[in-house]
Amino acid sequence: MEDLSIKDKPIQIVCGPLLRYIDIDYRKRIWRGSCLIVINSFRPPSLTLLLRSNKTNREEIVYPAQVETIDIFRQEYYFWRYELLLPLLEEPQTVSYTSDALTTKQFQFHLPAIQDSMRFMFYSCSGFSDVPQAVKDKFAEKEAPLWQDVLDRHQVMPFHVMLGGGDQLYQDRLIHEDFMKPWVAEKMPSKRLSMKLPQAMRDGFEHFYFWNYVENFGFEKSPIQAQAYAQIPSINMWDDHDIIDGYGSYPADMQSADCFQVLFANASRFYYAFQQHTTIERAERDGMIRGDLPTCQHILTTLGPSIGFLSLDARGERTKLQVCTQKSYDVLFAEMQSRMPPTVKHFMVLTGVPLIYPRLTLFEKAMESAASFNLATLAGKTGALGDIISGQLNEWNGDPELLDDMNDHWTAGNHLEERREFIKRLQAFAREKSIRVSFLGGDVHCCAAGRLFSKDMTTKEEGDPFLMVQIVSSAIVNVPPPQALLTVLNQNSSYETFDGNIEERMYDLFKYSPNGNSVSHLINVQAHNR
Repeated sequence: MEDLSIKDKPIQIVCGPLLRYIDIDYRKRIWRGSCLIVINSFRPPSLTLLLRSNKTNREEIVYPAQVETIDIFRQEYYFWRYELLLPLLEEPQTVSYTSDALTTKQFQFHLPAIQDSMRFMFYSCSGFSDVPQAVKDKFAEKEAPLWQDVLDRHQVMPFHVMLGGGDQLYQDRLIHEDFMKPWVAEKMPSKRLSMKLPQAMRDGFEHFYFWNYVENFGFEKSPIQAQAYAQIPSINMWDDHDIIDGYGSYPADMQSADCFQVLFANASRFYYAFQQHTTIERAERDGMIRGDLPTCQHILTTLGPSIGFLSLDARGERTKLQVCTQKSYDVLFAEMQSRMPPTVKHFMVLTGVPLIYPRLTLFEKAMESAASFNLATLAGKTGALGDIISGQLNEWNGDPELLDDMNDHWTAGNHLEERREFIKRLQAFAREKSIRVSFLGGDVHCCAAGRLFSKDMTTKEEGDPFLMVQIVSSAIVNVPPPQALLTVLNQNSSYETFDGNIEERMYDLFKYSPNGNSVSHLINVQAHNR
């Protein structure tokens, strides 16, 4: 990766502007957010905002409430954070902003009327895993067609906020960087785990994470995506690829190895800087809710007076055996009780990996077996599963590539009880507050929808206090899952009993493929071909 130096170079923004939405103070009628600019200057660029009401054309010039440096990369690049406190009116507003350091003369974003719900878009998986360049070219990596679609729709009906559900960028190619050669060259697992990293490797992690964010969020390498970040305030939550593939679902000895500790420290530093416009130490001050560990920071806010929103940090304190600690859940539910306005009627919960998703028990067991036994032998006995299992191996620990994905799922055996307790607490919250709770998730690269519901309800769905709908986004950039995996998912979408009278299932959304074949036809053809 190119090492850009500020020596003998003019002042330039290397990343930004990036907008972040935090919350609304309904008593003071104030929208709170921030803008981040990363620049090779120890002096902050100017930032001026012009608010214009969309109906009366009333205008007001506003300046940031505070400007401060939240981080400095190698004493060269300064992270300037602009605190934005903007008055909300009875009508929508357009906010134009400009800076003396911006090459584009001005950007715009939109504020809702104080009484309105926000228009939002939800996405996940904005990048590629470690796949061949030909695959990236096929899915138009440079053109970013779905990000362009976001901008096109934004021009017609502007979004007030973007919900990033995880994997806002991919760090997977890290393992192929030159500084990782000592780790890759060591083939004995025990020596890898006990390896103390030389300074060159430590420096390499810092260098990689910073510049990978610049490439993925900056205008030079990702202009379409950067345009969206500059025009639509974000609420982002990380998932594994914002760190490395599968982080948190590896065995405890690997997670505690020096390599993983240094890796996670750098991933955390730049996630909080670029995506949250803060640091681990000051995250609560900047609108986040600390979990059990300081690296775990949840988000609780509203998207207008009638919509509550929780984004669960499912990576900051994750282990192979638990997603969040009991303390994290206790803190969150206490905050939900005290901070959600009484006007909230719909409460959305974003968990990264979907809470409601087809059970893959057989798949999970097969993958665990594949980690211990001969892949080719197992593949010959497991049909469609074998097609997937016998594929690529994980470069971090040699297990089948999708094993960490199986361990990631809420429906994996080691997370089922935690999932059950989390959902039951949300059901109690929904009944107590008389509100609807819905789930958002991504990660799996295929669009889907599921639900929890009372199986013996005599009234319509609207009257079912246990009805909880799960929306799953496809990847905004990454490739779809293998057809064999989609077949397995479709075959495992039947009813499951969640808790006594409450059942869950996936909605039958897609009956036909793009070429007109029915899903059942595709499954029957594949079964015949075997």
